[in-house]
Amino acid sequence: MTNDKRIMAEAAAWADRASHPDADLDDAAAFESWMNASPAHRAAFAEMIGLWRSDALSQAAAEVEQRADLRRPLRVPWRLAAPSALAMAAVCIAAVLVAPWMDHRTLETRRGETRTVALADGTSIRLNGDARLSIRQSPLWRAATLERGEAWFEVRHDGRPFVIDAGEGEVRVMGTAFNVDRMACGRAEVTLYRGAVRLRTRGGQILDLEPGDRAMLEHGRIRPTTHSLSTRPDWTDGWFDAEETTLGRLVAEIDRFSRTPVVIDGQASRIPVSGRFRLTDPPATLALIERAYDVRIDTTGETIVVRSGSRQPDRR
Repeated sequence: MTNDKRIMAEAAAWADRASHPDADLDDAAAFESWMNASPAHRAAFAEMIGLWRSDALSQAAAEVEQRADLRRPLRVPWRLAAPSALAMAAVCIAAVLVAPWMDHRTLETRRGETRTVALADGTSIRLNGDARLSIRQSPLWRAATLERGEAWFEVRHDGRPFVIDAGEGEVRVMGTAFNVDRMACGRAEVTLYRGAVRLRTRGGQILDLEPGDRAMLEHGRIRPTTHSLSTRPDWTDGWFDAEETTLGRLVAEIDRFSRTPVVIDGQASRIPVSGRFRLTDPPATLALIERAYDVRIDTTGETIVVRSGSRQPDRR
C-alpha cells in the first residue's frame, strides 16, 4: 500500500474514471503517462481498482455495515474507508482485474497466412494475409492501429470503448462485429455486420453505421458505398465476392493469400470484374482470370504480374 494521500487521491480519481464508458483517447494517454511515472502510482491504482471493482469486497463491506450499529450515514464511500485488511485483499484481486486490461502487443501475418487471436478482454481478431495490427489496452480504453492489411473484429462489450486507427480516420465501437481493410493506396474500407460503429475522420467528419453498412475513408472524407447482406467477411472463408469492383481490387485480395507477391499494371487494374473467386488457391484463380479477361499472367523474378492484353499464341 502507498501512504501518500495525493497519490491515493489521484488513484481513486482514475479508478472512478475507469468505471465510465465514455473515456476518450486523451484520457487514456494521460492515464498511461500517470501510470508510467512511478511504481507507487501503479500500486495505488491496483489497490483502488480492486476496491472499485470487487463484488467480494462489496459484499464484505455490506456485512460490516450490517453488523455495526451505525447511527448516521457514512461520510465517505466504504471503498475509501475500508479496513487495511480489505485493502490488502484488493491488491491481490486487482492482479486479476487489471492485468488483462494492460494488453500491449503487435500482431502480424505473412503473405498467404491468416491468424485469429483472442484478446484478454474476450475480443476476437482475425488478420488477413500481410497485415499488421498494434493493440493497446488499459482500464480506460481499448485501442488498435491497423498499420496495413485487413482485419475482422468481434469486439466484446465491457464498458470501455474500442477505437481502431485506420489511417484516414478511426472506428469507434463498444461491442460489435466489423471488418476494416486498410489498402495499400491509403484508403480504408469499413463494413459493419453486427452492432454499431462510429467513423470519424481526422478533420472531424462523423458517420454512424448500422448493420450492413459499408463506407470508405479516403482523402479526409467518409464515403458510404455498397450495402452488405453477409454475416461475416467473405475472405474469412477464403472467398472474394466481386460486385461493382475492379480487377485491381481482386488482385490485391489474391496477393494477401499468395506466398508469391502478385501485382497488376495500371491499365489492367481498371477492368471491371464480377463473380465469386476462391482466394485460397491463387494459381488456379489467376489462371481463371487469364482465361476470363483480357489479361495475361507473367512471372518476373519472384513476382507474379497481371498485365493487360491477352497472351498471343505461339505461331512457331
